[in-house]
Amino acid sequence: MAGELIVGYDGEPGSRAALQTAVAIAAAFKCPLVITFGYAPAPIGGEVADLSKAVEDIGEEITGEAVQQVHAIDPSVVTLVELVNDRPAEALLRAADQYDALAIVVGSTGRGPIAGTVLGSVTYQVVHRAKQPVVVVPSP
Repeated sequence: MAGELIVGYDGEPGSRAALQTAVAIAAAFKCPLVITFGYAPAPIGGEVADLSKAVEDIGEEITGEAVQQVHAIDPSVVTLVELVNDRPAEALLRAADQYDALAIVVGSTGRGPIAGTVLGSVTYQVVHRAKQPVVVVPSP
């Protein structure tokens, strides 16, 4: 299907704000909303497979809550969930390509430019690498 709206969601305040905006856009354009959660842990040692499964389980719980929030806001919005075993920015970009997305909606973290550069910013990576338009929603 083409024309879905991709929203990055991890349960943090920025992604909660992005979800609300994404629901409004999806309702206005009558397009499906794909809630996307990237969960690949950094391979810093230990049992990466166990850690990956644990983070995936958390992602299922978090995105399940997001689906409930979407339906509480606007039950007419068709909602899909993508749990992608990849880093968050890569997960969003891959989902956007897979669905031939209308746009990607992401929340800002509220980090400054230096912290975002040092710690990595999903929003920054998505904005600069996406082929689709990106809507950045400010963190509350």
